[in-house]
Amino acid sequence: ESQGPVWLIGTLLIKLAEHAALYQYSLVNAQNHYIGFAQTETPYYQPSPAAPAPYSTVSSYNDPTFSSSINMAWGMYIQSSNNIIIFGAGFYSFFQNYSQTCLTTNTCQAQIFNIDSASNVIAYSVSTVATTYQLSVSQNGVIRSSDNVDGFQETFTAWSK
Repeated sequence: ESQGPVWLIGTLLIKLAEHAALYQYSLVNAQNHYIGFAQTETPYYQPSPAAPAPYSTVSSYNDPTFSSSINMAWGMYIQSSNNIIIFGAGFYSFFQNYSQTCLTTNTCQAQIFNIDSASNVIAYSVSTVATTYQLSVSQNGVIRSSDNVDGFQETFTAWSK
């Protein structure tokens, strides 16, 4: 809930939050954040058990909700935030239940980066691996990964809301 300015450059939340069952980055009621060269991986064990297991969500912490179609941790989850700039990010999902067979179809995870409809965000050069949607608004996919294949990863150049 920082009002900023906040500069996060070169943050890597793989070893620190690899097993974070809900999200690796969560911004709620934040303002004036610059996040550059962020990188995450979702838990290798998901979706069995599905997020949020083995934990529970806490509404007073503004934890995201999960469903049968959104059952893995978010790489980045932004709610009620303004003037957020993402400049270069890699949100990766390499596994389902410790198996990498999902990489052949790029379907390890349905959604990985969510922004709610109340937030104001600009994102540049965001890469994902093996997700159906690279970006979602209010948990509805808006940028399909298959439209942005860029070698091993999928990359969209710019998006703003």
